[in-house]
Amino acid sequence: MELEEFEKYWEVSRDELAYICCCSRTTVDHWYSQQKTRRIPKDEHKRLLALAHHIWTALETEPAYLQKLREMYHQKQTRRKSRPL
Repeated sequence: MELEEFEKYWEVSRDELAYICCCSRTTVDHWYSQQKTRRIPKDEHKRLLALAHHIWTALETEPAYLQKLREMYHQKQTRRKSRPL
């Protein structure tokens, strides 16, 4: 997914973009640069943007039942981790 297309759907900071794309903030800053140092996102970055878009879109449209299952899972994970061996 192209960066411009991703930004039409999601308002994210440059730090968040760096996290999503598994790259540095400096790399993201180069995507927005108007200088000779301007870069474009690589295919791997575009794949990660597409993955984030897919996940976030699915989360927005998932039924309440699945949201409850997710909450139950996270609660069980917390309880499982806190048990002594």
